[in-house]
Amino acid sequence: MTKARLVLPSLPEAVSAGVLQQQAARFTGLVRDDLADASAVDGFVPVAERVVLHPDETPRRALLAEAAADPRLAVLLLGTVFPRVARLLEEGWNTDRLSFVDVTIAAARLQDAVRVLGQFTLPARTDALVMVVPPWEQHTLPASLAAARLRRKGVPIRLIQAISVPQMLPLIARCGPAGVLISVGSYRSAGKLRPLIGALRSHVPRALPIVVGGPAMESDAAVCRRSGADLATNDLDAALSFCELALDDVAVRQSNVDA
Repeated sequence: MTKARLVLPSLPEAVSAGVLQQQAARFTGLVRDDLADASAVDGFVPVAERVVLHPDETPRRALLAEAAADPRLAVLLLGTVFPRVARLLEEGWNTDRLSFVDVTIAAARLQDAVRVLGQFTLPARTDALVMVVPPWEQHTLPASLAAARLRRKGVPIRLIQAISVPQMLPLIARCGPAGVLISVGSYRSAGKLRPLIGALRSHVPRALPIVVGGPAMESDAAVCRRSGADLATNDLDAALSFCELALDDVAVRQSNVDA
């Protein structure tokens, strides 16, 4: 049973790559014509899930090419569609609708989409935020999506992942961030945070707002609140306000980007 769960997909009825590409093209056309309402987005989310699960790369590459040429589509995908697809993937794994291989490959493709469509200029300012994925954490996609949303808002942010705690501490101290956001995927991961948060407070030579969020907030918010962080939330605006980032300046930068 375990072996079958790992390697045998249990996908919905087969849909050809050509049909998926047509369905995605209809949605991108609605966005281009400013007709993509909430119901259109709702209908496209399961299509987008099939796009990132399909063995043929053509529909996904076509969708990313359209989004790279249309900032409105890119914002909609990164801010709304892909986070909902990520939740569908989690639901599919939890209910045995999808195999481990399916979810792993689809999550990697979503992270590739974040790299293609996101804004990755490293912030030069000392009031940048830092988004941390703890070294024991297996879920890096939520942090990538959250960082992409913050960059779209004009917020300077560095994403730190795949390094040990001793390596990340001096890096964060040198950044001089306005705050640290920690992404956690489960209550087990959140239960390990207290030593990391204590080390952050010891190594950064000034008061540093620390905010915990991620999928664990949805499954067991109480564990996140007991982690030693100053705030536990998935509300990015609340996190920004708590870190006292220069929100007016952020709004000015974003208006310049939109122009």
